[in-house]
Amino acid sequence: MPRRSLGRASLVLLGSTWIHSALSLLASVMIARVLGPAAVGALALNLGLAALVMAVLLPGFSQAHLKRLAEGQDPGRCVGTMLLIQGALTAVLAGALLVAWRAGLLADAPAGAAVFLAMLGAQVFGRLGDAFLRVFIAREWVVGHGGVLVATRAARLAATAVVLVTAPSLPWVAATFLFESVLTLMVAAATLGTLGIRPRAPTWEGVVDYWRYARPFLVTTPLALIQDSIDRVLVGRWAGLAAAGYYHVARGLWEALTGVMAPPGLLLFTRLSALYAQRTEARDQTARDTFFNGLDRLLFVSTPLALAFWALAPLGIELVYGAAFLPATTTLRILVLAAFAMNVINPYGYLFLALGEVARLIPINAVRLAAYVLVLILLVPPGGPEWTPRGEAGAAVARLFVVVFLAWIYFQHTRALAGIPFYRPAAAYAAALAAGIVTFQAVEAGLRAALSSATVLEIPAGLVALGAYVVTLDRLHPPTRAHLVTTAALFSPRQMRDFLRHRP
Repeated sequence: MPRRSLGRASLVLLGSTWIHSALSLLASVMIARVLGPAAVGALALNLGLAALVMAVLLPGFSQAHLKRLAEGQDPGRCVGTMLLIQGALTAVLAGALLVAWRAGLLADAPAGAAVFLAMLGAQVFGRLGDAFLRVFIAREWVVGHGGVLVATRAARLAATAVVLVTAPSLPWVAATFLFESVLTLMVAAATLGTLGIRPRAPTWEGVVDYWRYARPFLVTTPLALIQDSIDRVLVGRWAGLAAAGYYHVARGLWEALTGVMAPPGLLLFTRLSALYAQRTEARDQTARDTFFNGLDRLLFVSTPLALAFWALAPLGIELVYGAAFLPATTTLRILVLAAFAMNVINPYGYLFLALGEVARLIPINAVRLAAYVLVLILLVPPGGPEWTPRGEAGAAVARLFVVVFLAWIYFQHTRALAGIPFYRPAAAYAAALAAGIVTFQAVEAGLRAALSSATVLEIPAGLVALGAYVVTLDRLHPPTRAHLVTTAALFSPRQMRDFLRHRP
């Protein structure tokens, strides 16, 4: 299969991902406006609990699926293998839920059993749909992938609007999440069917091959999912549903920012998996070049976006969610720093996946999770020293901590495995971001002192900060001007039109 521009494919995938996230944000705003912060917090808490349940039953077969697809194995056979595995996991989950129901445990779920079951069902069907969606990513059919996700998310937005107008209640709102996941499964399967790809009966060898790759994920995936969800649960339990609502809003905007990394990260993983399928010095050198070029372009795009999120945080939160959610500003700004750190560090995780060396992550992730829980215990509950952030802001600090904790071990391993050390120009991006943030805070404070009655001062202060960022980066990182030219070329209407015409 011929490979085309990774940058343009990433741009198309990023665009569809952001539209997908924007529709989700709009649905969240509608729910917040009608049902209030406590309802948003209840949904977030149930989402976190559902993810924790899935952490026990969802090892890393999804990554095995994507890797085998990227290596060129038969997609129909891969989809059939993945559906068999996911079906078995779902059967285990159904049995566990039956036992919990008979024991009366589901009655204790926050906001009721119906809300929890709907959120859990959404995740189950989402994983089944992912078996089909991964084929689009492996083949770099980014237009079709984005079309499926945007169409089904738009359907959930419409369903949410109908629910809030006719029967505004948490159970019906939660049901719209389940509706979207089921619809995504159906549309993705039908779309692949029109392209001649349908599930085929799995072979025993294929199942064993998936198992062999996925074994380390039996440990790493539950650890990662618990790490991703436990903060929502603890904020809701210890700081209250209103604080959970603020944290949900901040995390939603943060996830929109970190979503910049996801599309090029997935495509980078598929490229690296194909290159590392056979190890030679020439292919390893190509992989190194691909990785460093991709990481630099990612930082070039994502770092100024992080600065924009920092500067416009209060304005954006008030405009979108209303003044009642302004307490989420500090939390969001802390998470912006975590997002930048993730954009530097997380691409190295794709190297472990592409190289089939996931087992090396087990001790690292176990220690990180233990340290993360300890920091959450110290910072989330009320009380404690006044100089420490508490509640949702404390959870954001803990998130920043866990991103950078033990990260240097990643770089040591990837240097030994693939000759890929820490990317030193990332320090230039960090320095430029720091210069932009300091400039913004100084300019905004000066404008507020001089123009106390003025509003929307974040915009002029943000523009000055962006200028300081660009000047600093240009001095510290020579390729900056060349990146400006190549990034602008990605938006060429003619080249983008040609790209879209040749992509399913």
